[in-house]
Amino acid sequence: MILESSLEHLHAIELPTPFPVGPVTVYLADAPDEPLTLIDTGPQTAESRTALEAGLAHLGYALAGLGRIVISHAHVDHFGLAADLVDASGAQVWTHPWNLPTLDNSETYREQRISFYAQLLRQTAIPAEMLSAVGQATRGVNRFARPLAVDATLDEGDSISLAGHAWQVLHTPGHAAGLICLYEPGSGTLLSSDHLLADISSNPVVEPPPPGHNERLRSLALYRASLQRTAAMGVRRALPSHGPVIYDVAALVRQRLGFHERRVTRVLAALQNGAHTTWDIVEALFPNRTPLDTFLAVSEVIGHLDLLELEGRIEGEGENGMIRWRLSEADRTRPTGRG
Repeated sequence: MILESSLEHLHAIELPTPFPVGPVTVYLADAPDEPLTLIDTGPQTAESRTALEAGLAHLGYALAGLGRIVISHAHVDHFGLAADLVDASGAQVWTHPWNLPTLDNSETYREQRISFYAQLLRQTAIPAEMLSAVGQATRGVNRFARPLAVDATLDEGDSISLAGHAWQVLHTPGHAAGLICLYEPGSGTLLSSDHLLADISSNPVVEPPPPGHNERLRSLALYRASLQRTAAMGVRRALPSHGPVIYDVAALVRQRLGFHERRVTRVLAALQNGAHTTWDIVEALFPNRTPLDTFLAVSEVIGHLDLLELEGRIEGEGENGMIRWRLSEADRTRPTGRG
């Protein structure tokens, strides 16, 4: 499906995915004297490829004409089809350097990733049978992508020529550590990927440490900072990867920050009501989940615990490989809330 973007040489193409989030929107930039550029690709499915081919044909192009693929972040609905597209076109792949290990997906990195998540989930006190189910569900996602070599990297402060304009590269970690948005100041247009979505609160996924880091990043804390930065930019419209165009970015950011404030309050209430482990809180906040939803729920709770720990409102202590949480002395006596 072709969607209107209103920039003459920027076209939005909607592709189906097999995921609960629904379709993903990718963008084609086709200005003269620039490589034909696709921003994100959809997952590696026959349905997604067919829809992309149809969208390109509607605009007068074919896969073989692609010259450049920009990947906003390393989630399979955004890069899964990229290796096939490179095979068909010889296009160069550009992305943030923190995405390289996931895109390359070497055996060493896969082992490190498995070890990281196994330890992380054990620390939550997740039951063994649920740990196995979550592992199977998350591994199943990998079938929607192939390993991919990257030709050039894009980072904060870089500029890229797209659709006849110079776009600023913004590194906006949170939903994914290596997520980049592209901003065109003349029109006030932001290609927001999954950083800003009108109808969905993007889950700041807990990830292994990115290149150059020895410890995992606090994804939700970074996401909150990235949201605040975006709200202050005066963006006139954001073109997201899922759902409708966003015209009031500042209002949306206020909603997202408010959502996380309320979620923090619920985490505090669970701790006051006797929860001790991350898994206790997951059970209290998200009682009915699929195995894949369980991973996302655990990731979200860890993010809110990170915020509370950074604020000094909770303390964690290791016990038999898991972490037990307790309220700080001040929070043991005051009502739940942010006051």
